Amino acid sequence: MILSRPDIIKYIEEGKLIFDPEVSIENIDQVSIDLRLGSKFTVFKDPPEYLPSIRIDRSLFQSEDLWQRYDNQETYRLNPGQFVLAQTLESVHIPDDLVGLVEGRSTWARLGVTIHLTAPKIDPGFNGQITLEMANLGRIPVELRAGIDKPAQLMLLKLTRPVPPEALYGQGEQDAYQNQTDPIPSKR
Repeated sequence: MILSRPDIIKYIEEGKLIFDPEVSIENIDQVSIDLRLGSKFTVFKDPPEYLPSIRIDRSLFQSEDLWQRYDNQETYRLNPGQFVLAQTLESVHIPDDLVGLVEGRSTWARLGVTIHLTAPKIDPGFNGQITLEMANLGRIPVELRAGIDKPAQLMLLKLTRPVPPEALYGQGEQDAYQNQTDPIPSKR
């Protein structure tokens, strides 16, 4: 079951669904919450010649020489064909009886900008800013504005049963994105 606007508001008012900074009531639509763009952006650097390929494991995200970070940016220019990891301005705490789905907005899609490539699920127990996997598939650069643009929306689905405390996201050692403050995982 997808939560509607009255249910979303009720979860927020009861302190079960927490946003920091708080979301404005005007940013709650029929079945979703508009999320603003944060001010941190991270891109994969041009690989050195000695690196013909990479393997997907945790060390990849901890290799500072592979990532270029842009912190406290008011704007970021997303050029055609470019990919950037960004994040929401809002930090969110998902309660034990909900799961979130972060989705792009159709206005952005019509310009060729994708918001997430494959990872829309926000698990019960998640706490932190949501990383946005943004790519410009269009033909013109798009200026991303921190704190102003609302490229993503969060939909919430009610679970059939709450997740037990020991199974919530953040309880396992593999839960690298819990309490994240950067678009790539911090060292755990």
